[in-house]
Amino acid sequence: MDILTAVILGVVQGITEWLPVSSSAHLVILQHLFGYQNSVTFDIMVHAGTLLAVVLYFWKDVIMLIKNFFLTFVDIFNIGKKAFTKDEDRRITWYIVIATIPIVVVGLALQDYVNEIFNSLLLVGIALIITGLWLISTIKKDGKEDVNLKNASIIGLAQAAAIFPGISRSGSTIATGMLQNMDKAKAARFSFLLSIPAIGGAFTLEFVKTPLHEMLLTPNLVGFFASFIVGILTIHFLLGIIRRGKFYMFAFYCWALGAAVVVYSLI
Repeated sequence: MDILTAVILGVVQGITEWLPVSSSAHLVILQHLFGYQNSVTFDIMVHAGTLLAVVLYFWKDVIMLIKNFFLTFVDIFNIGKKAFTKDEDRRITWYIVIATIPIVVVGLALQDYVNEIFNSLLLVGIALIITGLWLISTIKKDGKEDVNLKNASIIGLAQAAAIFPGISRSGSTIATGMLQNMDKAKAARFSFLLSIPAIGGAFTLEFVKTPLHEMLLTPNLVGFFASFIVGILTIHFLLGIIRRGKFYMFAFYCWALGAAVVVYSLI
């Protein structure tokens, strides 16, 4: 891979990983249009870049999660009212653990089927249209509720659906939170924090299989830094859009791209 291609793909990953437009859909589309397929190592590195972006952007929250992680497992053995009346940080850590379970189960159970879907432009186009419907449903939502066990669990199910290319992870999780009358800023924060174990777990599984010298090749490092820098800027941009109540506007992009992909796949 040449350096320019690495930069372009890193930038695309940094933008689409966090905007509610499905990074996996864009990967499928690029592969079909240009007959190009990223190496597994390159995919690992650009995902590591976007993972580092969210970790650094929410570093205070990440420290909080790490601090409470082991204490959360103590709560698991005290299920009941007591386990959910801790301070807010403890509850959020507990909710993230619960909300991560569906994507782990679905990912392991449907991994082979997801790989097949990666080869279907038609299904990806339909999934993008569904993402658009998910986003537009938030147009009049301006709730005030905090995250709780119920909405965290449902958000976890929405994240599991995003394992299919074309269903945006950030779009489905933030929209699902807003549809349950969560405060939109809190829904976004929970979605970003929830992405860390999801992306981090997938990254770790691939990382242990990959020789270090392959990861340190120049194009892979370039892709990593491009996705990292653009990822931070994209997170900041998206949070601003959400605060202004314009999150639903990404639906029009998803519909346009999805419709184009469906038409292209049927020609």
